Amino acid sequence: MSGRAASGFGPRRGRREVVEVAERRTPDRRLDQLLHVRKQRLGRLDRERNDARRAWRERRCDANALKRRWRDARELTQTQWAAARAAFSDMRITSGEFRKARAVYERMKKEAAQLRVDSQQMLRACRAAGADFFEARRKAMQADRQQEKLGVLRDELRAAEAAASAEA
Repeated sequence: MSGRAASGFGPRRGRREVVEVAERRTPDRRLDQLLHVRKQRLGRLDRERNDARRAWRERRCDANALKRRWRDARELTQTQWAAARAAFSDMRITSGEFRKARAVYERMKKEAAQLRVDSQQMLRACRAAGADFFEARRKAMQADRQQEKLGVLRDELRAAEAAASAEA
């Protein structure tokens, strides 16, 4: 009697054939990594879009305020000049006072013209900021669409891998 049989393990068995077990494949994480990087990029593009929108809104507000200042200055200039002409025509002021009023009118007209030039420059800057916003918005929307496509692709690949492993 052998030592094994006496120890209660039963008779010696023959050699068994090694069963082939499919090795676990390490999952491919490249698509997940790409999605992560794209998500970070999408976050950056969203921040840039929001900053561009905020800058555009501020510029629009500044441009509108400057335009109102120009219109008010123009109206005040015209009102002052009309009052000076009417007073001179009614002979309530002297010709010297009228010349002073004309000098004031000319100065106010130049200031209003400068406000108009400043307003036009501000408007150009505002339009450029709007163009920057819409470009940033387009990039963010495009990146979002790419992110969605990659997410769908990843889900389809995982479903195909699950179906293939279920068959095996």
